[in-house]
Amino acid sequence: MWPVGRGAALALAVTAVVATAGCGGDNSGSETDGAGPEMSAEIVQLRRDQVLERVEVSLHNRSGGPVTVDRLRIDMPGFRAMPGVPKDSPIAAGLTVNLPWTYGDVRCRPDRAPDVGPAVVHLRVHTESRPPPVDVTLPGRDPQGLLQRIADRTCLVERVNREVSLRFDDAWTLSRDQGRKVLRGTLVAHLKTDEPRDVSEVAGAVMYGLVPDESAGTAPDPLASLTPGSPDARIPVMAYAARCDGHTKGEIKKPFDFLVWVGPPGDDEPVAVTPEVGDATKLALRQVCAF
Repeated sequence: MWPVGRGAALALAVTAVVATAGCGGDNSGSETDGAGPEMSAEIVQLRRDQVLERVEVSLHNRSGGPVTVDRLRIDMPGFRAMPGVPKDSPIAAGLTVNLPWTYGDVRCRPDRAPDVGPAVVHLRVHTESRPPPVDVTLPGRDPQGLLQRIADRTCLVERVNREVSLRFDDAWTLSRDQGRKVLRGTLVAHLKTDEPRDVSEVAGAVMYGLVPDESAGTAPDPLASLTPGSPDARIPVMAYAARCDGHTKGEIKKPFDFLVWVGPPGDDEPVAVTPEVGDATKLALRQVCAF
């Protein structure tokens, strides 16, 4: 199994210097010697970016005057290429501006981890003193291998989803537990590989909590053991409103991204994947938190 720590924060630091400008040649100086403006780039992935499958390109303006970014594109070897996007993003001298960039699909390999190369940031920029746009290329460094970690995580989840299917049964029962409305239902697991896998843990999304339903007794550990001889399991679960305030409803991007941890028996680092959520389950969940 490729090593990906559970709950690890993903952040990519890429520092770079200007390599080329729109006029061609080997320019590495500042705007005053005929090259493009001097800038550096850092790519980070914040919490809100993870669910949106994007990164933030943090651009620092090292030149003596304001710079406006007209276009952004990032090459990430190991990720499918994405087209450039227009921007109208001014950066004052000495300041830093974050620009979002949605990365493409990871080029996953069936037998090993994906090969990820260094990111290269391509910008089209202009300045007040030189309105004609110039192209700036920022060759990236990734000393901690953070882009590789993003790709590893993505491909590992893809592999687990090929091995085990997870979905919620459409039937839910509305009841009360400790004074709150709850839904009792079933997580259905099916093994699709010839090696055993354990379902060890479940967790809710932001708006909805999800726990094993212990109304009939203590939940087993693991929650389910899937084997080639017994590939199917039905896991009782209970869902409830976790954060049902107006702010959360307005900001939530993926309200039904529940997590289920799956791995080989005895694995200390099972992988969190998202089960399938059908329309009947979505409708039922609105009974405990409508939006």
